[in-house]
Amino acid sequence: MSLERLFHPRSIAVIGASEREDSISGRPLRILLQHGYAGALYPVNPRYEALLGLRCYPDVMSVPAPVDVALVLVNAKLVPSLVRECAAAGVGYAVVVSSGFAEQDEAGATAQRQLTELAADGAIRVCGPNAEGFVNLHGPVPLSFSPTIDLDRGVERLLAGDVAVVSQSGGLGFSMFNDGQSRGLGFSHVVSSGNEADLDAVDYAEFLVGDEHTRVILVLVEGLREPERLRPLVARALAAGKPLVVAKVGGSEPGRRAAVAHTAHATGDARAWDGLLSQPGIIRADDPEELVDVALALSRSPLPAGPSVGVLTLSGGAGVWLADSLLAEGLALPLLDADVQSRIRELIPPYGSPANPVDVTAQILESPGGIASALELMLASPQLDMLVLVTSLSAPTRLEHEADELRRLVHESGKPLVVYTYTRPHPRSLELLAEIGVAWYPSIRRTARALRALHDYAAAAS
Repeated sequence: MSLERLFHPRSIAVIGASEREDSISGRPLRILLQHGYAGALYPVNPRYEALLGLRCYPDVMSVPAPVDVALVLVNAKLVPSLVRECAAAGVGYAVVVSSGFAEQDEAGATAQRQLTELAADGAIRVCGPNAEGFVNLHGPVPLSFSPTIDLDRGVERLLAGDVAVVSQSGGLGFSMFNDGQSRGLGFSHVVSSGNEADLDAVDYAEFLVGDEHTRVILVLVEGLREPERLRPLVARALAAGKPLVVAKVGGSEPGRRAAVAHTAHATGDARAWDGLLSQPGIIRADDPEELVDVALALSRSPLPAGPSVGVLTLSGGAGVWLADSLLAEGLALPLLDADVQSRIRELIPPYGSPANPVDVTAQILESPGGIASALELMLASPQLDMLVLVTSLSAPTRLEHEADELRRLVHESGKPLVVYTYTRPHPRSLELLAEIGVAWYPSIRRTARALRALHDYAAAAS
């Protein structure tokens, strides 16, 4: 399905825009202006003549030019009639932020059915209701009230990249975006689908499979009207070389109750969903952190040729623990052959270890070749398909003096290299990792899980 007009609108009407800067109705127009949205903007509210220097119109029929997308911010009771007006005015899409529909009561369910019927007539498509909007970072088109994209709320800048998020929960969708941005991960789109009176998570994912800016698609769902639509979606994504990383919530009885109250989604049979999500090409994640962890690995790393991992560590204990976790994930840590061990032994003190894990100790930092000298030997080994560098990134200078050499090794080896830092990383270190194109993790388990995901997707794609 082509949603080009939605994600690349030439004009936007903000219906219910207000001058209350810190309210849901006041933020979207301000955020669009903050980020320099290049299209035409039309605030719509009969109470104002102007907002933020823009002429304000009493209704959408009064807007003097075609409108591609209307962001609807009014009370739920008014939404069906306003969306009907949008359809009559030729608006292509209504993005309904308003809550109080099928997740609330029967009157809300009736209003939601009216939106579904309006969309079925073909005059307009509906996003939401009860959604948080979306952001297309390559527009930029920041059509949301989320504080994670508000430059007046501590956000310095938005990092455009190749990871997309589709989430029925707006709060969680934008929180994953926020987490990834703080770790240097760039995004193409974040889409909150809400109650899905019309367009649903699969519709958005289908569009993103064909999007030139998107390489990895994260999907968070409570339930779907037609779960079987996932099968052809997965096949298309796999053929396009775009991993789908999916989290399915609402498997427990309390979770099912909460999903109905949250977005009115029926979560479905857990065993049936397990079957759907076990298809090759889907990577299943258990929590929001894992969704971002896997995205970071897939966005920055080439796919491995097999399951064998090499561990180069400056901390013996961290190397031991990581080895245990990698094996628990079903990966392999082969003993390096005698020649490679002998050459590594020349670089490290007698109390280090050239086996795998390779414990180079902190003394490697004092050697002429530094960490890169040992990494080069391990990356060249045909025994290893992936590598983990275990180090502390608390000092801003830890990577700086070897950044060029590390960049060369990463690009020439064609193998995944990730970093596990056992201390809190300095922002400068994270900047360097982003520039070099290396994923990093703050925990042993998360490092091992990300590598397992890389391996699983590579096996499915081969």
